Amino acid sequence: MQGTDTATPMTDIHDIKPLEILAVDGSWLLYILGALLVLAVIGAAIWYWKKSRKPGHVPTEVPVSPHEAALRSLDALGDAENMDAKTFYFRLSNILRTYIEACYPINALEMTTEELLPKIDILDIQREILLELKTLLRSADPVKFAGVQAAATQMRQDFEFVKKFVKQPED
Repeated sequence: MQGTDTATPMTDIHDIKPLEILAVDGSWLLYILGALLVLAVIGAAIWYWKKSRKPGHVPTEVPVSPHEAALRSLDALGDAENMDAKTFYFRLSNILRTYIEACYPINALEMTTEELLPKIDILDIQREILLELKTLLRSADPVKFAGVQAAATQMRQDFEFVKKFVKQPED
């Protein structure tokens, strides 16, 4: 057996290189901060633009009293002489019934004339106006539903009565 106690040095293994000190490059941090600043400015500009486009105060419609609404509708009804009697009485009756429904606890728009007449009797209205109102409602039905012709003078009188009826509570 042949043994040698002498070791042969290894030449292929080397010591570790010493640590290199790396300097932190802050330029990438500046780019990120700059991009964030640009995005913030763009976001603020969009927010301001959207806010400035919204109206600050939207005007709401002022509620109109039943008297004013009826008078406006009567004014819009216009000239009775140039209108078909059937159309005129449908519109006049609708204005009158809408006004009654708004002022009194009666569902006048949904009632027939025969259902409406007893309800009108209990209202606090002057007797002569009450009788004229009933007469108008009764005389309008044949014109509206049976095609009976109405005289232009009668149409004018009925128009003036409804106007007087609407103005009556104000007097």
